[in-house]
Amino acid sequence: MNTDHLRALAAAVDEGTFEAAAAALRISGSAFSQRIKALEKDLGQVLLTRTIPVTTTVAGDRALRLARQVAVLEDEARRSMGQGGGGRTVLRVAVNVDSLATWFVEVLRQAVTWDDVVLQLQTEDQGHTHELLRSGAVVAAVGEEPQPVTGCISMELGQMGYHAVAASALLEHYAENGVVDFGAMPVVDFGPRDTMQRSVLDRLARERGLVLDPPRHVVPSSETYLRAVELGMGWGMFPDWQLPAGVLEGTHPEMEMIPELGSARIGLHWQRWSAGTGALDRLTAAVQQAARHMV
Repeated sequence: MNTDHLRALAAAVDEGTFEAAAAALRISGSAFSQRIKALEKDLGQVLLTRTIPVTTTVAGDRALRLARQVAVLEDEARRSMGQGGGGRTVLRVAVNVDSLATWFVEVLRQAVTWDDVVLQLQTEDQGHTHELLRSGAVVAAVGEEPQPVTGCISMELGQMGYHAVAASALLEHYAENGVVDFGAMPVVDFGPRDTMQRSVLDRLARERGLVLDPPRHVVPSSETYLRAVELGMGWGMFPDWQLPAGVLEGTHPEMEMIPELGSARIGLHWQRWSAGTGALDRLTAAVQQAARHMV
């Protein structure tokens, strides 16, 4: 397989259209189309849908992953031999939102000193970051999945603790004789793939033999999510590191834990390509160091 053809495939996915990808590679549109056609002929399968934006087929997913690997390895090899014009290695990484807002900041602190790397972070729910790794969209991911994706290695990072929290005024509004109506009290979810609140509520429903289907707000921003719960929009699960001071101790004047819902612990893993480069090895070391304070 021609590496220029593989780079064209990755560019098509990254840019969304053949025209934009051709411009990014600084070649004509016809030359770009020929590269994609040649790669599909070489592999004997259609790799891209001709839609806007273009998407990969199942075969295209596998080829895209190879294209990402080849690009990273080739660029680093060229730099080690004094070629490549001093460019940087591009490391695309998937990180769950709660990690990115808390302990992963220490990784960024280290990355500030790297003058040979470009970090491109993508956020996803911790239960789904491995999908981006499997598709070839990223070279590494922080998520729940412990089983290594094919061609990758998996490292245990630790556990993030979460606690069910609500504004005291919200709990008082939905409580009668000290019993909270969890079927009526609203919930705040981070997004459609955020199942943490649902799983905690389902556990309570099973224990009590109830069917609980409360209103569900969606606030897809880490900072705004916390603020929405603080304001009393609904209850939510807060990571240990983002609990407002005094909530855990029961001394916060406006917020409190919800003992009926309790807490949850989510195990996190770092998955990365097994084909190593110096830049990816360095990133892995930074991730392991940043995560060392997790249980």
